[in-house]
Amino acid sequence: MEIERVNGYSDPRFPQEVLHQHGAFLADGVPWAFRVVSDRGAVVTTAQPITPEALAEAAEGFRFYAGHITDFYDEAGTLLLSLPPVERWEVDIDALQPSQFSVDEDKCAAVDTFLHTAADLVIPVTELADGTLCTMDGHTRLYAAWRKGIRRAMVFRASDQDMAAGIADFAAEARKRGIFHIRDMALLSHEEQEEQWDGWCDAWFAAQGEAT
Repeated sequence: MEIERVNGYSDPRFPQEVLHQHGAFLADGVPWAFRVVSDRGAVVTTAQPITPEALAEAAEGFRFYAGHITDFYDEAGTLLLSLPPVERWEVDIDALQPSQFSVDEDKCAAVDTFLHTAADLVIPVTELADGTLCTMDGHTRLYAAWRKGIRRAMVFRASDQDMAAGIADFAAEARKRGIFHIRDMALLSHEEQEEQWDGWCDAWFAAQGEAT
């Protein structure tokens, strides 16, 4: 099954709430919507019958971006799939080292619609050599939460250790730029974010390819 995440905020195939949560996916071209309803659960809807095999594949694609979600339900509230729970704990947002330099103001506006407490922030982290917890993802959610006055977040250890090992380069570059806390990141327009952050990432990955 070929799974692709829909990253935009305007797509008539999906509810707006799902688009804001980045829970819209295409599995072999068929829309699958994952609507997060708790810090562990999501409601799944799709245009085709949900078989255990198809759900397992689609959920795996979704959990690449939301590894803390382990319980999947249909619209009637029936539990369709339950995976082992992910251990998480609460930390100060200020204790997290970003591995990103800036955030997209359009994404901030979208995630702001569902951020209310620390329970709405479940962020994958890894530990740097100096013991600091570094964010693997969720920078936009953390930045939007900080602006709303939320000072705590839930975190869990990232399961992708290969990606976790590589994130140290991103954190080191962030520190070179004076970015030690979530609040230090710049807020950019969507176009500026694509040019500056996406452009830096493209150049970094290209350099890694040349090195190998």
